Amino acid sequence: MTHIKPGRIFVACDPRDSIRIRIEQYKPGDMRALVADAATGRRRRLMLISALYTSAFTKAGVPRRRGYAPETTELAPPPAVPLGGLPGEEEPDWFEGMPGPQFRVALPPRLTLLNANQRLHHHKRAEITRVLRRAAWAASRAVPPLERVHIIGVLHPKDRQRRDPANWYPSFKACVDGLVDQGVLADDDHTRVVGPDMRIGHVVAGARLVLHIRDLTPEEMADDLRK
Repeated sequence: MTHIKPGRIFVACDPRDSIRIRIEQYKPGDMRALVADAATGRRRRLMLISALYTSAFTKAGVPRRRGYAPETTELAPPPAVPLGGLPGEEEPDWFEGMPGPQFRVALPPRLTLLNANQRLHHHKRAEITRVLRRAAWAASRAVPPLERVHIIGVLHPKDRQRRDPANWYPSFKACVDGLVDQGVLADDDHTRVVGPDMRIGHVVAGARLVLHIRDLTPEEMADDLRK
């Protein structure tokens, strides 16, 4: 377990859990590591190394629901599929000519998505929602807190069949909730979020969702709120 080293910080994989722990003692071959709260050094306890993962994502790119992962760039989803689509296709500038900093949050490919036309048992729907929400939480770690944003949600389909991207609103809503979990947004009500506006992007093997986020200027915020 070369990723378990004294002094290394691990964070909970569950976005609802803000616990951060530091490895205090660990000898290769041991079944447990001595850990403590990262911020205070308190609550020293032994933890099974099976709960300390190398990444917050499985090999298939699915966010983990339990355990801890290193607080490093390893928390980014594995590049199992190239970000680009078919040869010669490039992602357009969805906010071309618009002011304000822009950020891109790309979920791992091959996740199960929610479609408004599906008839799913509520337990299955809740499970898919949790996975998408946690994936967006993990993918948005590098995005700073923002006060008010415009979000364009892009569905990159697995093939060129005709689709109505608005049908994937439940998936995009789960992703926006993940931004709130991460602290990018304080909430996703109308005073903080414009959108998500849904678009179709280029083909990606396995399909994926990408959020394009633009930080609105104070002038745009004031204009929108007066409407």
